Amino acid sequence: MNTKKKLLLIGPLPPPYSGPEIGTKILLESELLNRTYDIKHINTTVRTSNKDKGKLDITMIWAYFRYLSSLVYLLFVFKPNYILYLPTSATLKGWIRDGTTLFICGCFKNKFIMQFRGGHFGYFYKSLKPSYQKIIKYLLQKTSLVLVQADVLKSQFIGIVPKEQIKTFYNSITPEFYSHFNGIKRNVQNKKLNILFIGHLSQAKGYCDLLKTVSYLSKKYNVKYQLIGAKLKVERNVLFNQTTGEKIIPEDPNDCYKHYIATERVDDSIEFFGDSIYGADKLNIFKQADIFVLPSYSEGFSMSILEAMAAGLPII
Repeated sequence: MNTKKKLLLIGPLPPPYSGPEIGTKILLESELLNRTYDIKHINTTVRTSNKDKGKLDITMIWAYFRYLSSLVYLLFVFKPNYILYLPTSATLKGWIRDGTTLFICGCFKNKFIMQFRGGHFGYFYKSLKPSYQKIIKYLLQKTSLVLVQADVLKSQFIGIVPKEQIKTFYNSITPEFYSHFNGIKRNVQNKKLNILFIGHLSQAKGYCDLLKTVSYLSKKYNVKYQLIGAKLKVERNVLFNQTTGEKIIPEDPNDCYKHYIATERVDDSIEFFGDSIYGADKLNIFKQADIFVLPSYSEGFSMSILEAMAAGLPII
């Protein structure tokens, strides 16, 4: 007889291979979770490329109604004791799904847990009209727990949900990832210095700032920039500097590339890998890297920095 508690895990799976998708995959494959709970999963991934995320069209609308039907079906048939929901957006458009999920699940007798990623919810919430704030506050009060990625991020939810219901749940990577770098020795003497960046190629991740350093460094030193990520002309979620609270002034990544790279004729100092690098290919790039850099304006608990630490890279 199965005596396990039932857990409904709602979150995105790769592709694309970014933090939320990889985080959900790790949870879903966790031996401890599977040993403790009977798990069902709803995959919230709609787009297989990061650059297409958030695009509102018939595909998105159809995916939304298909998601709602799966959710209602599992609530009635599976009858989960716990629901772990991983929202991936901090926008009003994203809160259409988040809000309806909270409302529907609030009608059932289960414990609802939200695991927030990133550090930009607080700025998003403060930027809303009071009427929208009241709706989101009402919906969030239906949760049993709000999980954040670091203690410093708890303050985003103070006054929205009871303080005792805000807990920290750190990002993680698998032991297998660590094992690939056991005993690795990096020797950068008399060879090209590989500078690795992983993240959206967008203003919010500091991609434009990074481009401004290429000409200076490549003309002075033997360096190669290796970039993994999708090119985003418009940032979807991160609109504020997490440290200062100032609104990020957008720069067009394509214009920055033309001005700081093409005009300076340093194209051969940058290698783009796209956003579909995973598994052995990603491990090999980490092994070739000498320095990891992420000049991001807003992070929760960066998965790529965690991977860089596991790979033994110095981090900027």
